[in-house]
Amino acid sequence: MNIEDVRAFAAVVETGSVGRAALRLKLTQPAISRRIQRLEAALGVALLDRDSKPARPTPAGEAAYGRCMAVLRAMQALISDRPGGFSAGPLRIGITLGLADAVVVPAVDALHRHDPDIVLHLTTGRSLDLKKQVVDGTLDAAVVMTRREQGHEEPTAALLGVERVAVVAGATLPCPPRCTLADLVTFPWVINPDGCGFRTQLDRSLVQCGHALEVAAETWGHGLQLALVARGTGLGLVPRRLILESPHVASLRIVDVHDFRPALNVWLMRAAAIAMNAAAVEVVGAAVRSSLAG
Repeated sequence: MNIEDVRAFAAVVETGSVGRAALRLKLTQPAISRRIQRLEAALGVALLDRDSKPARPTPAGEAAYGRCMAVLRAMQALISDRPGGFSAGPLRIGITLGLADAVVVPAVDALHRHDPDIVLHLTTGRSLDLKKQVVDGTLDAAVVMTRREQGHEEPTAALLGVERVAVVAGATLPCPPRCTLADLVTFPWVINPDGCGFRTQLDRSLVQCGHALEVAAETWGHGLQLALVARGTGLGLVPRRLILESPHVASLRIVDVHDFRPALNVWLMRAAAIAMNAAAVEVVGAAVRSSLAG
């Protein structure tokens, strides 16, 4: 087994084809195929499903890809002449869907101010899925959320702050400006899909009031949610700063629900081997921390 075989396999997984991998590595397609065959022979498993178009990794290949990325990052760190600096290779960052609207743009801007040439591979997803990708080496780091009372089991995780959301209503929706959650049980909600921690908190609190969550619309993306709330579709749960920055702010109002103050902890979870990308990951963490404090 050699490092160039590992690099060829990773390139095929990332580009989706042997041809594009060959272009990336400046090799011929037969050369890429031979390298992958050598790696498969060394590992004793099939890494690519050759019947699929475009090329897809087999289940064994998906597991091997994370290990290959860890090996490539370790090699980068070993030969780097820029200790503590930014990586010449791509930075792979995941951001939980519940935060993406609020922090992606500030994080990307901060990265490019520090290193205009950095290559960023950005993934959004559910916190649980992103955590798994950091552990298996697919991502360098991820910004994830947990319940306030829940810590983080990973020693590489750092607390960035707390994300809080407010209940928001359209200006014409007939709900009181100050109330309890029980006063709102007759209204439907425009909310994130299942898997969102804020939705889980709302669902549990409504059950305690003896009512079930009624969903008028479920979608990721606070911009779309606020547009629907402004039109009277239902109540929403959105960070206060995004409500005030919304182009629909004139048609929105924040409802003071004094017995329902949903909040989640926000963490930066790092992969075990990110020597080359460590400085860039810290820039992302600082940008997210600043957004949460703003």
